[in-house]
Amino acid sequence: MNTPYAVEEWALEATRRVFNYNFRLLGGEFRGWELFKVVDMKTGQVPDEKVYLWKSKDDPGREMVRVLIAERSDWRLAQERLRDELSSSMRPDIPRGTGKLGGLGDIVFVSRDPRSDVPAAISFTRGNICVLVNSVGASSTDVSELAAIVDNLLSKPPRKVDMRKRRVRLRAPKVAAKEARAHVLIKNLKATAPRGEWFKIMAPDGELTRKGNALIYVSPQVGKRPVSIFEFKQ
Repeated sequence: MNTPYAVEEWALEATRRVFNYNFRLLGGEFRGWELFKVVDMKTGQVPDEKVYLWKSKDDPGREMVRVLIAERSDWRLAQERLRDELSSSMRPDIPRGTGKLGGLGDIVFVSRDPRSDVPAAISFTRGNICVLVNSVGASSTDVSELAAIVDNLLSKPPRKVDMRKRRVRLRAPKVAAKEARAHVLIKNLKATAPRGEWFKIMAPDGELTRKGNALIYVSPQVGKRPVSIFEFKQ
């Protein structure tokens, strides 16, 4: 596919040591916003993409935001999803994010409203997740804060207060590599999360990928590797 985007360079910027499985938004993530609709896109992917529609509590008739979460089995496929989204846009040359916005995700592109210059659409990947945040109301909305919240949820360890209150369970599998090779961290993700629990896996190095229902970790280092698996309760 011919695109104006330097997709061959994106691999250098990918987060490979963070993996999210069954990531979802529940409705309390964005202060001042109400989640009023969730749509499964039925794309044939496993799991399917989800769209979350939000309306501003201050001006619900004019300020609305659409958040699409596309989970993939690895960072490569997440970047492919981002490339496809950019390539299908009516604007063929969406710029990369710069300044503070440039710190969002691994790869981030920002579209600004031509009248107000606010960032009204932000598309980015973080590890195996592609995120599209768009202002869809009658009034153009700055979506940068909402995009940053989603990125932090995907990439940061859980808050200490959530750990203390047991909203999040930590699993620390023993990974002691005598040689650089693939390790199965979870044999069956679907069986481990029968109610659709969200798992965030964080490794010190290497790469996390999903093969079928298994979660695989490949480290370039030998010795003990401190891997953390966070299970978020519903």
